[in-house]
Amino acid sequence: MSQVIQMKNKTIVWMLVGIGVVLVCSALYFSGPGRQREQPATIPTDQPPDVVLQAEPNEVMAQAEPNEVTPKTALVKDTFKDEPEAHALFEKMIETMRNAESLSYKGDCGNCTYMIWMKKPNYFRVETVNRQGVECGTLVGDGDHLWIYWPEGNSPASDDTDGYAQTQSNVYMKKTTPIGRHSIGHEVGWLRAGMGMTIIDPSTFHGYTDSLQPYLDGVRSWDAESIEGQECDVIEVSFMKRQRIWYIWLSKQDHLPRKIKQVVRVSRPLIGYEYWSDVTVNAEIPDTKFVWAPPAGWQEWTPPDLAEKLLKPGQEAPDFELFLADETKVKLSDYRGKIVWFYMWRAG
Repeated sequence: MSQVIQMKNKTIVWMLVGIGVVLVCSALYFSGPGRQREQPATIPTDQPPDVVLQAEPNEVMAQAEPNEVTPKTALVKDTFKDEPEAHALFEKMIETMRNAESLSYKGDCGNCTYMIWMKKPNYFRVETVNRQGVECGTLVGDGDHLWIYWPEGNSPASDDTDGYAQTQSNVYMKKTTPIGRHSIGHEVGWLRAGMGMTIIDPSTFHGYTDSLQPYLDGVRSWDAESIEGQECDVIEVSFMKRQRIWYIWLSKQDHLPRKIKQVVRVSRPLIGYEYWSDVTVNAEIPDTKFVWAPPAGWQEWTPPDLAEKLLKPGQEAPDFELFLADETKVKLSDYRGKIVWFYMWRAG
């Protein structure tokens, strides 16, 4: 009987030793310096349905993913020191755009695709197609002016009740374009293709400086990645202590973007993507690409003067309901009889 007990005790001891060895080996394997936490691939909802993305560079690192940060303002602990080599990559991108004699590429912002051609000193053209495949607005810069027209007639004049409704398909917009002081990024919203401002302003090519640049406070690098066969350096650009963040995949071949991700950190982070393809630098582009004149019978359209739409003193304001920055819902009628200060600003 004693021999049986001794054998059982030895068996238990060896089992405990074996379990201990397995646990120690597992701990060493998962805590090794070369082991990174793997993340599942992500498919952003604002991307083309046929594009499956690998995990973002900020998602495979140990630090917090910006998409999951929920404070209204970024904290000091979220900032990082500027890395000179990474910052140099960002500056090289700007330099490459500004030094090129011509630049063209296809952009995809999720809601639409667009093709852009630019040529020195001050020529440009943007053509857009929405997700339904409908040709939307076209923007042409002839050196002195930009012209915007809508081949399919879906102009913003259709929203204007001041006499343009019957001629909405035969209207155009016209603005002056002083070199280095106009922004294509601020105009593309008029094209009615479902796109807002581009993340990187194409007019950087013409010497324009983005209004965010004075607030840039750091650039750092991430592991290199491949986008559509292009080896890319990946950098993170911080504005206002990472309240707004750009992730840029820069081709090692021409130093221009192939993918851009923007995160604006408010109570519910705003995330946008852009993809560049068919990037061509210094190719010959005929001047005829940048020529347009309104056909006979077309009418110039100017946006309504907002001041004319303001309520007159003593006139009752229409009721409305909306979400505030903290995601609480508010109705104007809840404050009836009180003085209300309604303040809207550009987040980030």
